[in-house]
Amino acid sequence: MGTGPEILTERRGAVEWVIFNRPRARNAITPWMEDRLIEICRAVDADPTVKALALTGAAGDKPAFMAGADLSCLQSVSSPEDFTILETRAEAAAMALEAVRVPTVAVLSGACIGEGALLASCCDVRIASPSVRFGFPIARTVGNCLSVKNLARLSALLGTARTREMIFSARLLTAAELAAAGALRTVVASEEELTAHGQQVAEDLAALAPLTLRATREGLRRLRDHDLPPDIDGDLLRRCYLSIDYQEGIAAFLEKRPPVWIGN
Repeated sequence: MGTGPEILTERRGAVEWVIFNRPRARNAITPWMEDRLIEICRAVDADPTVKALALTGAAGDKPAFMAGADLSCLQSVSSPEDFTILETRAEAAAMALEAVRVPTVAVLSGACIGEGALLASCCDVRIASPSVRFGFPIARTVGNCLSVKNLARLSALLGTARTREMIFSARLLTAAELAAAGALRTVVASEEELTAHGQQVAEDLAALAPLTLRATREGLRRLRDHDLPPDIDGDLLRRCYLSIDYQEGIAAFLEKRPPVWIGN
């Protein structure tokens, strides 16, 4: 299926692996990577020999699945059109992953933050090493907000109370906490075991009835989304992304200092 500098693909038997490949940036996702992930999902849909899809992050000095969106993308938001483009592209990548023909496995270690946590939430199964740290620390970093659909995804995975507490505490969940919430199938003992176990889980899924798995996933998605009207959150997104606080959050993050929130 080809490779790109920021995303690699590798075929292992009936399993297609997607490797986010920006280890120096802890695999933070760029718009190109979002578009490429959509292309890969389409290619998998067109290739009947692929039976499962596994996603992981390239290892650098520290393990990481994905440390959110590339900060330069967030800096560019200065108008309603800008944040609409940002949200639309991220949502398209999430939807492509949720709708892909085959079962999906997120193989997690280290930072799984922001959009990384979102994409992991869109997968059917998640496994992790003890190093994984999962969440959206936006209340102490950039001061933006999640779309209502993404809140629905997280609530379906973690429960409403745990989702609220995760965001209100601005801290990252550990592997043990994710497992306790039912969000992980397995926590392996070490980083070295993670890839092999991910391959085994993907192969096990590939051996099951594909129509059953796909219908179940789609049915659960319909249950989750059936009460969400269009543009349910436009006012919330505008209020955060176009705020002085958001610009302050970005500047403070780049300058490695605490932000000064004013609520405006």
